[in-house]
Amino acid sequence: MTVRYNLSYAWSRRRFLQGIGAAAGLVTVLKGLESAAEGATAPKRLLIVQRPVGTVYQNFWPNGSGADFTLSRILDPFASMKDRMIVMRDLKLPFEGSVGGGHERGTVLMTTGQRTKKLYPGNGGDDPVAEGPSIDQLLVRQSPELQGTPIASLQISCDKRADTPEVSTRHMSYSGPSAPMTPYYQPLDAYRRVFGTLMPGGPTDDNLDALTRARLEKKSVLDFAMKDLKRLEGLAPSSQRESLEAHAAAIREVEKEFDADPRDPASCGVAEAPETIDVSEHIDPYESSHVVKERDDVKHARIGTLHFAVVKAAFRCDLTRVVTFQWAPGTNHVSFGELWPPDAAIYKVHHTTSHDPDTRDTLEFLTRVEEFYARHVAGFLQQLADTDDVAGGKLLDSTLVPYITEVGTRTHNWDNMPWVLFGGEGTGLRGGQVWTNGNRGLRSTNDVWMAIARAFDAPDLVLGDNDLHTTPVEGLFG
Repeated sequence: MTVRYNLSYAWSRRRFLQGIGAAAGLVTVLKGLESAAEGATAPKRLLIVQRPVGTVYQNFWPNGSGADFTLSRILDPFASMKDRMIVMRDLKLPFEGSVGGGHERGTVLMTTGQRTKKLYPGNGGDDPVAEGPSIDQLLVRQSPELQGTPIASLQISCDKRADTPEVSTRHMSYSGPSAPMTPYYQPLDAYRRVFGTLMPGGPTDDNLDALTRARLEKKSVLDFAMKDLKRLEGLAPSSQRESLEAHAAAIREVEKEFDADPRDPASCGVAEAPETIDVSEHIDPYESSHVVKERDDVKHARIGTLHFAVVKAAFRCDLTRVVTFQWAPGTNHVSFGELWPPDAAIYKVHHTTSHDPDTRDTLEFLTRVEEFYARHVAGFLQQLADTDDVAGGKLLDSTLVPYITEVGTRTHNWDNMPWVLFGGEGTGLRGGQVWTNGNRGLRSTNDVWMAIARAFDAPDLVLGDNDLHTTPVEGLFG
């Protein structure tokens, strides 16, 4: 007899839910255990990952097409994902008739798909206003497969520095026209948001402050919910007791990430408040050598690693199913060490260096930055592929990861967009191919988003302006 028709279970369940108040995360845990006990499949998830400043084509595009291809230098870190990836060619942003600068316009268009018509006053004169919601928010509203979690969607970024007070380059998600959704920059802020849902009473300000103090003392968020978890252990279907333990283990695992790095106590919550990771505020002038005294890439990678740890645990506990992850604005000021070809001891700034003359050294530096992002994203994808999903299988099995950027190359073009899709069997992605449009010209990135919408059971989703609507790309999903 399933839990659905067990009257004694139903009565106990009701008493449990009344007792935990607004701890929405525990409600979700219970629902997940019940669904797994009844044979439900793991929920689908969407993680949109952005890296800035496009690519270097000659080092990015694979050799070959269709299923017969060899990964390029930049994509080589994804070798273990080859059968679960689609390299997209012949794509363009729907940029015609829009206003705004290269990275500015591109960032808005890549997720909203609607032409930009006006600019924010000031802000350098090239900062466009979004005219509609972004694809992640449209999917949250229209896809039943992405609904039902305590957190509808999560916005994350690893660096906020950009040219002027730009809005467009700092935001991937929009709830509607002129309505950017500010990301969490500090990993512990994202952690507080996500795992505050497991605390009795929910993620209130007082609870989150208590959680912050607890993390300073190396206590677990589970300490707040231990009584309720003990009750849940006695209530959950016996076949799902191990799954409940796995939920708890997922939370413990992400907390260990924050406490595990002895090299920089300030970045892991020992010497300073854990919600603060000291980052540079340096803004690099265009009229300079773009050589700086401090390298950002070590902390940049650490912030990304901690953000990814939160995302992995949130997915595993089904606290959210939709995340937008931005490494840095297109007009970023992140500096990198050991990547400048003439001298590895020089620290060069990413975006401003991309405006330098088209030399071999500049292109090699930009290629190495792309490899940096590819390595870290590939490492996280491998973690998803290796991590058990408490609903069955592995996390990557049911997670779709579009890996996107706001421009094609450093020259600010919006055609030949170097996008890649990653996903497991549960997403229906037909991996192991390089997709091209043959000799039929470029397709809009909106067509890719609409194909993704169909894969998430939102077949009626339409993206773009009324006179630019086309059709979903075929052949990406089974």
